[in-house]
Amino acid sequence: MGKYKNLLVNIGLFTLNTVSTKLITFLLVPLYTYFLTTAQYGVTDMSLTVASLVTPVVTLSIGDAVTRYIIDDPDDTQRYVSVGFWVTLIGCLVMLLLTPMLGLSVFGGLGDYKVLYFAYFVATAFNAFLANVARGVNQIKLITWVSITSSIVSASTAGLLIGLLNWKVEGYFVSLILGALVAVVLYLVFGGAWRYIRVPELAQDRLILKKMLLYSVPLMPNTIFWWIGTSVNRFFITSMFGIGASGLFAAASKIPNVMNMISSTFWQAWSLSAFQEFKKTDTDRFYSNVFAVFRTFCFLAASGLIALAPWLASILLQKKFYDAWPIIPILILAFLFNVFAGFYGTVFTASMKTKHLLTSTGLAAAVVVALTWLLIPILGLQGAAWAMVASNLSMYVIRVVMARPIVRITVNWPLMLLNIALVCVQACVMVRQPNGYPVISWIVFVAVCVVSVLDIYPSVRSLLGVVSSKNNK
Repeated sequence: MGKYKNLLVNIGLFTLNTVSTKLITFLLVPLYTYFLTTAQYGVTDMSLTVASLVTPVVTLSIGDAVTRYIIDDPDDTQRYVSVGFWVTLIGCLVMLLLTPMLGLSVFGGLGDYKVLYFAYFVATAFNAFLANVARGVNQIKLITWVSITSSIVSASTAGLLIGLLNWKVEGYFVSLILGALVAVVLYLVFGGAWRYIRVPELAQDRLILKKMLLYSVPLMPNTIFWWIGTSVNRFFITSMFGIGASGLFAAASKIPNVMNMISSTFWQAWSLSAFQEFKKTDTDRFYSNVFAVFRTFCFLAASGLIALAPWLASILLQKKFYDAWPIIPILILAFLFNVFAGFYGTVFTASMKTKHLLTSTGLAAAVVVALTWLLIPILGLQGAAWAMVASNLSMYVIRVVMARPIVRITVNWPLMLLNIALVCVQACVMVRQPNGYPVISWIVFVAVCVVSVLDIYPSVRSLLGVVSSKNNK
């Protein structure tokens, strides 16, 4: 029972972290869509898109290896952190050499903000690295309040610089830079991460680096393929319709990103538990029970967001951005399959079989590239969204098959498939907008709730049995 308690405690802390930080970011969407043009918003989204691609490549995904090896081998924490720090620093220098490439037309004008983009990249890269260190040494409370403080700083400066001083894109970058720098300082001062950083010892650290890279290097192409699956459509859209259309698509993606808020809360806590419990007994049952709860919340969140999509869009998407709201239900469906695939991804990271991540995300990336190229000329922005649905669904299916020899996760597939079908129907209804579509959507939501209760009941009963037997001892 202790593993469930630890998972719940970590979920609670990460929920406080994610809800507060993501909620602040979520509430900034009306500010951005009101004061920025679609083209300016497209540039800001392009900066995030490029950073999410380049960061794991130039840093060799070393932060993930730091977390994983600190948990497994805490006695060598200093070596792992120190090696990770220097790799991250070298990665930032590589990014500096690559910044002239941002002037290419495919980046939609991001090259006009090279200096700001580089400062943003460095600040966020070290923020992410130090957060990984804190996760490894179990400083979960520190991560929570550092993230909240950083988000408050970013939000308040964004409101001041964009809303009052009319700094537009410059204000966007400066607000993110300041927020990340505050986080870095707090991690160094209150987390004590600076104590682990030392001058490299080539003979010993080379062996440590080699071991860490065996884990992290397969994550690099995995992250690239993951990026292709979620972000490559921006380049297709920018090339075919311009940076303004990319801005519309990016704005529409903000509401489905609530799914990421739910999943990232869970993943941060779950990954720690998955690492700690993988080699222990009853792993299959643990994974099965946790996935039952996780998919229930995801189905309810996805169906609820689809039903609320027009209302949320009317509040969050201002002016011309509102025209993109019919894309939202499709993107929510795509994000649903994405988070399911992410859960199965933890099976491979916990077992250190990271090559399986590469295979599954590689195939999914091929699907999204092919379908985006085929569907955008036919369906416009909706074609890019449907391509993401197909890609994420294929990745989920592949990972389910590949995970079976490692951990056997028990799933009630008839109910699971019924819920998937219901959410797919609901998304199509909202996109097509037949007569009475809001009522139809809410009826489907009720059906999803009923099926979800039937699906989760055996796992809840199992967990209650564990609690009861423990109390009787």
